[in-house]
Amino acid sequence: MVVDALRLGVGGRLPTNAHYARTVGGTAGTIQRAMGALADQGAVITSSYGTRGRAIESIDLGRAWALAGLPPIRLLLPPGGPEEVDRLSDALTDDLTAVGVPHTVRHQRGGTRRVDSLGAGRADVAVVSAGVFRAATGRLGVDSPVRLLAPGSYYGPGRLVIVSRTVDAGQRRARVAIDHDSPDHIALTEAAFPTEAGYDHVEHPFPDVPAAVLRGDVDAGIWHRSHSVIPLDLAGLTCLPLPGGAENVWSEISAAALVGDEARQELGSVLRSILTSPPWQTTPRTDELPAGGSACPSDGSVHAGVVGP
Repeated sequence: MVVDALRLGVGGRLPTNAHYARTVGGTAGTIQRAMGALADQGAVITSSYGTRGRAIESIDLGRAWALAGLPPIRLLLPPGGPEEVDRLSDALTDDLTAVGVPHTVRHQRGGTRRVDSLGAGRADVAVVSAGVFRAATGRLGVDSPVRLLAPGSYYGPGRLVIVSRTVDAGQRRARVAIDHDSPDHIALTEAAFPTEAGYDHVEHPFPDVPAAVLRGDVDAGIWHRSHSVIPLDLAGLTCLPLPGGAENVWSEISAAALVGDEARQELGSVLRSILTSPPWQTTPRTDELPAGGSACPSDGSVHAGVVGP
């Protein structure tokens, strides 16, 4: 009953007492007393509608979770670094703690890998971008609990940039990094640097683009701005804004998606109940960032420059 209530959520309707008497054993009176005990403890409060079942009026997630004997939620998060990802990860764990739902946290690089870990049963909830979620839809269960957050919650405005060497500013960037393990990076790179325009795509991991540019392995690449001990401008690198085509891609992939294991339908209530005060609505100014600053220009600005042929 408790798991059903968590699956359906507030506003949902539980089956009748007679249904539970048939499926879990006991009598309708026994089920009635069990529902009364849940209400007395404040775990699940319902209103009976006779043959139409019970309407769920409220759920205390922590108490319901404990009474059902459910295991902790295994969260699989992106590695730290990008400001909006760090804030989302902190808010997610803070909110789960606040509602009393036990959880563990693990980080894994690569949104596609996190989805694969979910499918392999190594995690219960994975945090990915909307782009990765849509690319993985065919591999996820049709009933997987999902919460799609607001645009900009995974890739904030202006946080995806083109990195190139400062000495090359204004010159054509022929060799461009691309990460074929990242659906987002593929879409962004193909939009900003199409091969039909003469660009040569060179395989490099998405997070390592600045290092690849600095070594001279590539001339440029799209990167998700992250905190760094040494700002990129001090290393002789420049951040450029995305061109129009890539900005359109950003608008489609920028939201964060919380994707749950299809086998754990009770996650639905949890995903709907947390992150009610979105951290991305109060993104701090660049001058409020931690020591070390943002890993682009030291003043946090994005320089104008020539992008394209």
